[in-house]
Amino acid sequence: MPQFISKLQHNTYEKSEFSDEAPRNLEETIQLVKSFPWDLERPLTDIQLTGPSVTIQDDDINYLKLGLYFGGKFCVYYLDRDNHLYEYHASDIETVEKLVTAFFNKTLDLDIFEKHFFNIGNQPHFITSNFEYGMKSRRIAVVTCILFIYVLLFAGVMLDATKSNKDIVFPALSMLAIGGVILAIFYRVFENRRQYLQISRGNDRFSFGQDKKSIVICNKRDIKEIVIYGGRSSGRSSVFEVTGIVFNNNQCIKLSNLLISRHDLLSKFPDKLRIPVIYDRD
Repeated sequence: MPQFISKLQHNTYEKSEFSDEAPRNLEETIQLVKSFPWDLERPLTDIQLTGPSVTIQDDDINYLKLGLYFGGKFCVYYLDRDNHLYEYHASDIETVEKLVTAFFNKTLDLDIFEKHFFNIGNQPHFITSNFEYGMKSRRIAVVTCILFIYVLLFAGVMLDATKSNKDIVFPALSMLAIGGVILAIFYRVFENRRQYLQISRGNDRFSFGQDKKSIVICNKRDIKEIVIYGGRSSGRSSVFEVTGIVFNNNQCIKLSNLLISRHDLLSKFPDKLRIPVIYDRD
């Protein structure tokens, strides 16, 4: 009897986040489907590809995803290895189990499924992500290029002012102020270039380190508050922002906005945790 990889997704999970991933035979997979808390998670769920579900992957990289649908029904998605998405609405759990059995036996009848016309962005709802964040070399290169261009501009302005016998105090101060900002960004990128973060919405545990040799495991439930340094509660975040995660023991880890944006980071903390978010500039 074949073993297919199966995994769970609960209503607090984000796209590409799964748990309990393991190879299981048909009997074990059916038991996994039966024991899933469908009724508990149904009232709290929007009907979409990411949500409470059991996802099964066969040895040909085809997926069967069992989720919730309106009126107490179930939505069964089938994604083939060529990214074609199909959908079927099953009336009860017994029908779902029959489809799982057919999937294992490679006798699934796609004629009863409705094929989606658009097939863009489907795979992240089925494929597991590791949710690791690190300072990308591209960001360091971009900031370095900006700094280099600024140096050339500064030299050009100073040279022009000197040749024209103009007052160079104002342009010099202006360029120095701009340069200070650019240097601050460059320093922040360079200082945090090895920072590592692994965090997802549905898992209370996350990992952080100034580099991959100093990683510590943290728990969201130990957090006292989140402080956005240099940020505002409205509007877009900026490259200057730093997010401080303050724990109950008053220890704090600081994450550059260039490592993970404020919006992405805050989305990792469900409302049920009730963690205060403080902006140091409002």
